Amino acid sequence: MVGLDAADLLAAWERGCGEPPLERALTLLAVGTGHAVDDAGTFDVGSRDVMLASLLVRIAGQEVWASVDCSGCRSPLDVRVDIGIVAELPTYPPGKFFEIEAAGSVVSFRLPTTLDLAALGGHGRPAARRLLLDRCVRWTRETLPEDVADGVEAAMESVAPAGAVEMAIRCGECGALTTAALDLPALLWAEVEAQATRLLHDVDALARRYGWNETDVLALSPRRRAAYLELAGA
Repeated sequence: MVGLDAADLLAAWERGCGEPPLERALTLLAVGTGHAVDDAGTFDVGSRDVMLASLLVRIAGQEVWASVDCSGCRSPLDVRVDIGIVAELPTYPPGKFFEIEAAGSVVSFRLPTTLDLAALGGHGRPAARRLLLDRCVRWTRETLPEDVADGVEAAMESVAPAGAVEMAIRCGECGALTTAALDLPALLWAEVEAQATRLLHDVDALARRYGWNETDVLALSPRRRAAYLELAGA
């Protein structure tokens, strides 16, 4: 992982503000890894989220807070998530194929990518599932049998667990147990937004006090920037 310095973080925030979630995830991955955005889209979703988790650990630490609505009373539930665990899960090179035995034959498949998910827009759940399998599974017959489809999906989750991480939270108000998918791109974006906002305030304060431009301020290390902000009374 390349990581994000102050200038890169602001650039990622500026670009991501105008993008839908799937495109934003690729922007963050591209900035964090040094890959072109088009190349970032060829990584499977599990590998993408492992790399985004590694980036989140670099800029926010091992644990972050996530929030979901209770499935019972709809109250907001906050949960601490150990992102470092996700960052240690396996990653794979783009286009890697796997094999399982199903329906008496060997079935080859690759893991879904962000570009695959983008292609599902506008399709209902059953149609989207079938389209995704058609894109990812090598199958020479006309229709992929349901038992083979189930086997492939189970194998996908097994080899790439980062693409299917779920949180389980018990509500202290009503007692309901809520499960929700861990959305790594959303967690990372929330941290990027928060840090970008702080950086913009730092630039504004130091520009007013010392007449420096944005490049000058962002070039300072976080420690030196904090020291100047203290001197400036910001």
